[in-house]
Amino acid sequence: MIKLISTAVFGIALFALSFSQPALSQDGSQGVLEACEPEIKEHCENVTPGEGRLFACLYSYEDRVSPQCANAFDDFADALDFLFANANEALAICAPDIQAQCSDTTVGGGRILTCLSENKGSVSAECQEQIEVFENRFGLN
Repeated sequence: MIKLISTAVFGIALFALSFSQPALSQDGSQGVLEACEPEIKEHCENVTPGEGRLFACLYSYEDRVSPQCANAFDDFADALDFLFANANEALAICAPDIQAQCSDTTVGGGRILTCLSENKGSVSAECQEQIEVFENRFGLN
């Protein structure tokens, strides 16, 4: 029983992280990298990508970025705010469905959300509502 609970909790945590790739890349991190490409080349070219270093570099030059780059940052921040404000509740609601329907799904790249979406008919009504909220927010439906 403890293993099942810890697996569910682990799945819940990874469910939140699973949104980062596709959900946020539409208007998020990839959008920031594309919108801020000139600034990255000018100010952050020598920064090793990963672990938020490019974002930290860009942030340090916030007074010198283009409106396009600044807007992309704002969109990304809004998506992250939504994710962190709503993920805990969604994960708590969907934990049994993640365990039942998606326990074999590799985490990351939105695969848990995709798995739940593909199995909407087999998940609880409450989880279906959460799936729809995230799909609508991130334009995944």
